Amino acid sequence: VGGTSEWQINDGGNDFGIGQSYAADTNLPFTFSYNDDGTYSYTFGTGSGDNFNAANTISGINSIKFQSTNQGSGQNFGFNNLSIDSKYTITGNSTVASDADITIPYLTVESGSTVNIGPTTSCGVSVSENLDNSGELNIASGSSLIINGTSTGTVTYNRNIPTTNWYLISSPVSGQDIDAFVTNSNLATGTQADNVGFSNYDNTSESWTYYQSGDSGTGNFNVGQGHAVKLSAPGSVSFTGSFNDANVSTSLTNNTNGFNLIGNPYTSYISVSELIEEDNVATGNEALLLQQTIWLWDESANTGAGGYVPKNLAADLEIAPGQGFFVLTGSAGTFDITEAMQSHSADTFLTPNSNRPEINLTLTNESETRAADIYYIDGTTTGFDNGYDSSIFGGFENEFAIYTHEVTTDSGRNLGIQSLPDNDYENMIIPVGINATSGMTISISASSVNLPTGIKLYLQDTSDNSFTLLENDSKFTTTLTSDLNGSGRFYLYTALDTLGIDSATLNDMIGIYTPTPEQLRIVGVQSGAASVVLYNTLGKQVLKTAFQGQGANNIALPTLASGVYVIKLTTESGIINRKIILN
Repeated sequence: VGGTSEWQINDGGNDFGIGQSYAADTNLPFTFSYNDDGTYSYTFGTGSGDNFNAANTISGINSIKFQSTNQGSGQNFGFNNLSIDSKYTITGNSTVASDADITIPYLTVESGSTVNIGPTTSCGVSVSENLDNSGELNIASGSSLIINGTSTGTVTYNRNIPTTNWYLISSPVSGQDIDAFVTNSNLATGTQADNVGFSNYDNTSESWTYYQSGDSGTGNFNVGQGHAVKLSAPGSVSFTGSFNDANVSTSLTNNTNGFNLIGNPYTSYISVSELIEEDNVATGNEALLLQQTIWLWDESANTGAGGYVPKNLAADLEIAPGQGFFVLTGSAGTFDITEAMQSHSADTFLTPNSNRPEINLTLTNESETRAADIYYIDGTTTGFDNGYDSSIFGGFENEFAIYTHEVTTDSGRNLGIQSLPDNDYENMIIPVGINATSGMTISISASSVNLPTGIKLYLQDTSDNSFTLLENDSKFTTTLTSDLNGSGRFYLYTALDTLGIDSATLNDMIGIYTPTPEQLRIVGVQSGAASVVLYNTLGKQVLKTAFQGQGANNIALPTLASGVYVIKLTTESGIINRKIILN
C-alpha cells in the first residue's frame, strides 16, 4: 500500500508479508505493517492506529476507507469518497468496485485486474488527471465516468434495455465495431427478409434502414451518431472501445425534413440546455437548429406505451451515456458536443424542480394515448418562444396526436410543449389540435398543478359550441364523423371557477391579441359574419373591416403610432369592446 503518490495493492496470493512495512513519500508519511500475530499497524500523516478495516476511517484522513476480502488467490476491494491527492493502482488478480460518487486524481488498472463502476448502484466516477488501463474497466447502465486528463486502454459501457421495444442508442466510446455489436446483442429479427433489430434513420426518405443478417465489413460506430435497437428479449447492450476524451462535431443534413438522429458520445451525462442554448456552452448549435429542442424516445410516455417526447429549456433533461436523440436543422451544418458539457447524474428524465403552473392534455382512443404540455413561465410570450416551445416529433406521419397552436400567432407548428406567460390566464385561449380518423371515439382530459386559485380548465367544442369542465376524472368524449387534422374545432380556456358553463358569455369566449404592431388576432369567433372597428384615444376611427369567423382570424393593421386603442368587435352573437396597447 502506498501513500499520496500511489495506492498499491500487491499481487494476489502474496498480500503483505509478515513483518513487512510499506512507506509512502515524505510529503504525507504512511506506513503499513502486517504483524506476526495477524494484526495490522499503520501510521498516516499525524494519525496512527491498529486493525483498520472497511468500517473505520483512518484518523485525520476522513475521506479514505480501506476494504479487503480474500477471494481465493485474488482480492476484492471497494472504495468510497476517495478524494485526496493520490495515485491509485489496481494490480494483480483484484477487483475494485464503486457504488458511490467518487473523485480520484489518477487511476491505473494493471493487466489481470478489474474496475467496475456502479455494479449495484448508479454512480459517477471522476478521474482528475489520467487513466492508464491495461485491465478491465466496466461501467454499469446509469453510471458514468469522466476523465479530465488522458486515457489509455479500453472501456466497456453497458446499457440496460428493459423491454423489446425500439430504443435510440449511441456509442459512448470510440472504436466499437458495428458487426461485433450486432453479433453480441441478442437483437430481434424482422418479419421481412433478413432485417435485424438495428436501424438508422434517413431524413431524405423519412424512413428507417435496417441492418441485414450476415452483413460484414460495416465498420465502427461513428461517435455522435444515433441508431435504434430492438432486442429479442429484455437485457442489455454493451459498447467497448477507447474512452472519448475530445470534443465531437457531427455533420447534420437537411434533405426532406431536417431531422437528424445523433447521440451522446461520452460515458457521462450531458444537459439538453447546454446542447441547445448558446449562453451555456458556446457551440453554434443554437443558430443551426430550427428549434432549440431535442426529441427522444421515452419508454414511460403515453401511459407506458412509449413515444417520442420533446425536451427543451423548459423541460430540461440529462441525456444518459448510450442515449440517442433527434435534432431539427434548417440547413446542413455541424453540431458540436463538447467535453465541458459532461456531468454525473443518476436520472435520465428530469422533472424541473419548480412550483410553476403546468397543464397536461391527454388524448386517448380505445388503444392509444398521446399528450401535450403547457407551462406558464415568467418572460415567455403568447407567440413562439424558441427553446421554450417545441413541436411534436415530425420525423414521420402523426396519424393520432394532440398538440396546441400558439395563442397569438399561427406559425403552423404543432406544439408538444407550449410555454405561456404566468399571468392574464383568463385572456389566453389556447387552440388545441387533434389528428384522428373518422369513426374513432376519442377522449380529451387534462391535469394541472399550481394554477392560480379559482382557475379552471374548460374545453370548447366549436361543432356545437359546448364547454366541458376538465377536472378530477371528468373528460370530453365524442365519436368523430369526419377526419381531424389540425386546430379550429377545440379550444382550451383557463377561466375563473365563477364562469359556469351555462353562464359563459361572449366576452369570456373571445380572445383579442396584437402579436405584432402590424397584426390583430381574434380567437373564438367560430363562424358567421363579423366586423371590427378600431379607434384611437381621441375617438378617431383608424380601421374598419369585416371578416368571416373561422376560429382564429388574423386582421392586418395599418401603420399606427404606439399607444392605447379601443376595439369594437361585432359578431352574430353580440358586441365586444376591448382596449389594446400597441408598442
